Parts: sequence; structure tokens; C-alpha cells
Amino acid sequence: MADYREHYQEIRSAGASVVAVSVDAPDESEALRVHLSLPFPILCDTERRVVRDWGIYNSREKGGTAKPAVFIIDPSQVVRYATVDAVVRRVPAAEIISLLQNAAKAEPVRRRLYVPLFSDWISAIRNLIQR
Repeated sequence: MADYREHYQEIRSAGASVVAVSVDAPDESEALRVHLSLPFPILCDTERRVVRDWGIYNSREKGGTAKPAVFIIDPSQVVRYATVDAVVRRVPAAEIISLLQNAAKAEPVRRRLYVPLFSDWISAIRNLIQR
């Protein structure tokens, strides 16, 4: 999400909005949003309805989480682009911006290898223990 934070203004300039969806409780999602200084909202799907309906539910992790995914939905509410990613490979925000700017001649999106930092592992273990 930090990558989308860094490119937020470019995404907005391309005519799009950014919204994250989380299965966490509202107070946890808001704490994460503040901690990461995200300029966009995190919507809470604590009953996991949206993530199941959109096919991004991961039942094998922490009692059920959302898989990393990007959806580009046009103003008429048609999904124009969708990707469901692995934790280690994600579509960089710059590629999404390129897609938004060049929708007519869009090329396949390259996924970027994401190697978690040691602090990411500590946070993940801490989250697992808290559950």
C-alpha cells in the first residue's frame, strides 16, 4: 500500500481514486492507515462478503484475509482491469498509472518482486500471535 501512497497524486491525476479493502476491524484499519500515512480510505469488510464475492478471499491465512488485488472500475461501474496477486509479486503503482493513462493501448502489466523486510516479518508474527 505504501507504493500506492507514493503514487497517489499521479493516480488521482489520471482520473482514478484509490480505496483499500480490509477484513480487519475499523479501529485496526484506521490505525494501519495512520501508521502508513495513507491518503486514501481503508474500507472494512469484517464479514468478508466483498472479498468472497470478488474472489480475493484467502481462507488459509489468519482466519481469512484478502489477497492483494487491484481492480480498475470505470465510471459506468464496469471492471476494466483486475489482477489478484501473490504476497511476493504485486503490480507496481507506476504500471497502474500507465494503464490508466493509456487505456486504449495498454500492454500486459509486469509484476514486481516484493521481498518483505525483517520488520514486515516481525509485524506478521506479532499479528499472528495477537489472533
